[in-house]
Amino acid sequence: MKPTFKNRPNIVHKVGDREVWESRSTAVVAVILAYANNKIYVLGEKRSNIMPDAPNLWVVPCGYIDWDENGWNALRREVYEETSFFIDTYKDYIVYDNNKEPFFVNTEVTENRQNIALTYCVLFDFEKRSLPKDVELHTDKEIAAIKWIPIEEISKYKWAFDHEKRIQQALNKIEVL
Repeated sequence: MKPTFKNRPNIVHKVGDREVWESRSTAVVAVILAYANNKIYVLGEKRSNIMPDAPNLWVVPCGYIDWDENGWNALRREVYEETSFFIDTYKDYIVYDNNKEPFFVNTEVTENRQNIALTYCVLFDFEKRSLPKDVELHTDKEIAAIKWIPIEEISKYKWAFDHEKRIQQALNKIEVL
């Protein structure tokens, strides 16, 4: 059964030759970690070449809060939309979620699209089972690839939007290593 979410999508307006989004201007960033096979993995996405910002670079699931939803619900929706991984399906395996609150808030103005980003971390313990394969079902055209990346390999990837830094901050926060 496909999950339902209580949100109203943001509206895009065409202004000259560019798109401007009508939104709450708050982004959510999801550092999804999984413990399995005696390793820590992070859920990473490679942005497709159609993306205007950071094409072909790696990110963790992220996006904007829509109207009528809070940060945690936006996180759940964005992760599902981009990766097909539905957090609620695996809620019994969550061992850390900071009480569904962000562990890092960025208000620096560095992009023309947002000035607030809420970063969340969710850690799953899949030691007694395989990593979920939901991510192999993704159909989002903005995402070229999705992968559970072993933590020791994150430096081998080219990351956008300081996401490698956010992954490290999440690891430090939960004291995994």
